[in-house]
Amino acid sequence: MKKLHFKNIYTRYMAIFMAIIILTVTVLGIIITTLIENFSIDSRKKELSNVVVTFETFLNVENSDGTLEEKIREKENSLKSALSINFMTTPNFKVLATDKDGNIVMSAYKDEDTGEIQVKYGENSTAGIEEIEKTSIPKETMEEILEEKDISMRRNCNGFFSSNVILFASVIENENEDTLGTVIAYTLSSKKGDMISAMMRSIIIAVVWISIVALVAIYGVSYSVMKPLREISVAVNEFSRGNFSVRIPVRGNDELADLATSFNNMASALQSKDEMQRSFLSSASHDLRTPMTTIAGFIDGILDGAIPPEKQEYYLTIIKNEIKRLSRLVTSLLDISRLQSGERKFEMKNFNICEMVRQTVISFETQIEIKELDVDFDFDDFDMYVKGDKDAINQVIYNLCHNAIKFSYEKGKYKVSVKDCDKKIKFSIYNEGIGISPEDQPYVFDRFYKGDKSRGLDKTGVGLGLFITKTIIEAHGEKISVQSEYGKNCTFSFTLPKGEKTND
Repeated sequence: MKKLHFKNIYTRYMAIFMAIIILTVTVLGIIITTLIENFSIDSRKKELSNVVVTFETFLNVENSDGTLEEKIREKENSLKSALSINFMTTPNFKVLATDKDGNIVMSAYKDEDTGEIQVKYGENSTAGIEEIEKTSIPKETMEEILEEKDISMRRNCNGFFSSNVILFASVIENENEDTLGTVIAYTLSSKKGDMISAMMRSIIIAVVWISIVALVAIYGVSYSVMKPLREISVAVNEFSRGNFSVRIPVRGNDELADLATSFNNMASALQSKDEMQRSFLSSASHDLRTPMTTIAGFIDGILDGAIPPEKQEYYLTIIKNEIKRLSRLVTSLLDISRLQSGERKFEMKNFNICEMVRQTVISFETQIEIKELDVDFDFDDFDMYVKGDKDAINQVIYNLCHNAIKFSYEKGKYKVSVKDCDKKIKFSIYNEGIGISPEDQPYVFDRFYKGDKSRGLDKTGVGLGLFITKTIIEAHGEKISVQSEYGKNCTFSFTLPKGEKTND
């Protein structure tokens, strides 16, 4: 036999819903049964009260002479006729008459075998009536009846009956309001009519059908709800194996559809990140291996004598440049590692960004003169302060200014802007040059990105400068952007929060 595993969400879901349904149906059944039973008891009490009223009406106590038993004997035929009508509408009842002390003086009931109404008196009153245990009503019950005058109850009357009965009792008085005794009509509470039994059977059948329909409905709903979760589970297992291409079908427009959409977006991001990581490792390996191969080749040529002494200085210069290139690559990789791991902590201070920009541009004076660039400073104010890590922002500005010079046309325009934008300061660097193609612009800040045109102009770059630049700016909670008209110009811009003026 297969063991039921409640660790399974689907199984627990079904079990919880079935438990709720069973509990609900059970409670509903108890409520309905109680209502029906109470209604039945109330109806029987009302019927029994009608029997007593009929008995009293036909008994018609007009004078104070004689006992209650004597008066019943005088009216026996009338009483039998009246009771026969009651038996047509209220079956299975019996009538008892007592004196004022609670002694049974008369009983009347319908014989089930002959169908005749039997009336018994005196000591024979309770003979053959199985449910009566005593010959007189207990004193406590009698006192309650005499006090209330008319009373209905459901009990065994302090052991007078062998089980609980439904009864209605009324005190019989003469014209002088002297108590002659009581009349009690009762029926066994366990006996219900055919209508009550039919109703109970109908309720039980309805409960069974409701449970079956609910089970089928819950099974279908549970399956449809759990199916996307099972698909997500399968997808997660595929992810753990390194397969990021799997996707979850999106059905409908509910929360599960939103979950599937979010999961697919996450899968696309993971797949893109995985591909980027592979590309990063491939590019890093290539950029490390190429200069090392060049260095090793030239050194072997010098040691083997293949390169004559007069050319060694030339090749040593190449080796020196390749070593510098390796050094820049390793430094950039270390910067990236420190930035992404959070090891590099930024110290936010107020500083004059205009002064930093001026000094940075002046440091490129030689390169600017070689290309004969038309330099333009566009500052809203010559002293504007920002809040950020001074060294990190200096690295960003240096990198952007250097790139702008490197990819500018000769005698092109070179414009540096610092603008006041409400609560922020916006830095922009513009140059007239080859720019960036529209298809390359989305990837310009990726690691090891070097567009085809850029690769042709820049033999020494490693493709990590803009990635580091973006990482630093985002660490400050700001954004960097690029706008370029391919073949004409290019502009890089970023913002920083406005700072307070200092005396530095």
